[in-house]
Amino acid sequence: MKFKLPFKKSAVKSSWLKIFLAVFFLSSLVNVSTVKAGDTTWVTTFNQNFQNWANTHYGNFLLPDTNTHYQQILMYYTIGCPAAGCDPWDRIGWIKLYTDSVTNYEIARVITPYNIVGGGYPGQCVFVLDVTDYMPLLHDSVRLGSYIESWIGGTRGWLVTVKFAFIQGEPEKIPYKVINLWQDNHVLYGDTASNPENILVPRDIPVDLNTSKAKVKIITTGHGQGNTDNAAEFSLKIHTLHVGAQSFDQILWRSDCSINPCSPQGGTWQYARAGWCPGASVIPWDNDVTANVTPGQNVTIDYDLYPYVNFCRPTNPLCVSGQTCADCNFNNNGHTEPHYTIQGQLILFKDNPSINISSISSEIPVSYKLYQNYPNPFNPTTKIKFEVPSSGKVTLRIIDINGKTVDTLVDGNLNPGTYEAEWNAKGLSSGVYFYKLEAGDFIQTNRMVLLK
Repeated sequence: MKFKLPFKKSAVKSSWLKIFLAVFFLSSLVNVSTVKAGDTTWVTTFNQNFQNWANTHYGNFLLPDTNTHYQQILMYYTIGCPAAGCDPWDRIGWIKLYTDSVTNYEIARVITPYNIVGGGYPGQCVFVLDVTDYMPLLHDSVRLGSYIESWIGGTRGWLVTVKFAFIQGEPEKIPYKVINLWQDNHVLYGDTASNPENILVPRDIPVDLNTSKAKVKIITTGHGQGNTDNAAEFSLKIHTLHVGAQSFDQILWRSDCSINPCSPQGGTWQYARAGWCPGASVIPWDNDVTANVTPGQNVTIDYDLYPYVNFCRPTNPLCVSGQTCADCNFNNNGHTEPHYTIQGQLILFKDNPSINISSISSEIPVSYKLYQNYPNPFNPTTKIKFEVPSSGKVTLRIIDINGKTVDTLVDGNLNPGTYEAEWNAKGLSSGVYFYKLEAGDFIQTNRMVLLK
């Protein structure tokens, strides 16, 4: 990060305008239309955690288990000011989830604001991030790390609070695996002696057979200034993702910094930057690559930076201060080393078997019951009716004549009632199949015939 003197900008005096800008900006980060009615479970992890130095704060927390299904998980990340005041500079911050001593996943990135203390200033920032993609990680006991690259020291800094909202429901596709592709907090840019390709190497990833959707998520921010093209913070560059034979381009640039939920601020917070804004969360670059992967096969994924040479660097023998650029040496002030902070992940999804069922009646049955499917014989779809007298885990599986499970129609908690599941046997050959209902101590298997 660079250092520059914050200057006070005139505060936005219209309260309704402040509210409009905040709502507008938040809605650009979270698609509120995807939030359906459902019970929400709130979990607070870090709570007013004081951070004022560039080190990671760790904590172990208990999240909901997987017995209850959730359609969306939101993170509310709040940074407030201790009594001595906030750190008045733009610092990178993140939340990571640790599965062991070496494996971690970045699930959120933010940039702290410039000065927000004083008349007309907000005094705190609240970032709302959709972290549903990390559902396979965010359950039961977890270890989280909170980091802000602050060097302010003393008693100033940030008070970090992280809350999760688990919204019940059944998504059509369930994220079931997160694969790290690239993890590097300092990819040097523009130095001919340090090729980013040595870090951003192509990855050959196996895709599971049950994968029905795939997404590549890239979180990249550019830092450093006073270089050729004023890279990397103030230099608009195109980055390219390659998945199999297809390429996806991203213009790494944020031009909406003036529309900011944490404003007004001191300093030059309104200026456009390479993938971030002071006082805002970093918006991931999501790419639906379902059409570019084949379940059961490997896929090659690569990430390229736009070719660039920084002539304003101490390792350039032709650089002359005052001629080639103002200063050939990095000075931790107006001239800092250009680099990118990059996290890349592949998210794999599978079909949600629970969406294939519908509730016929909420009247509580007296016992478990599995009806004969209808029609039977069938081609290629049939319906299976069953009754559940008490809440609990229910599975309904389709089994072939060799005892192999070929499909799962229900796998989750159900309330008491009568339900109906539809099975589509498209792609399967004619023959005898079985459907098996399991709930608590109840197990029943019925026979059906697919006739094409």
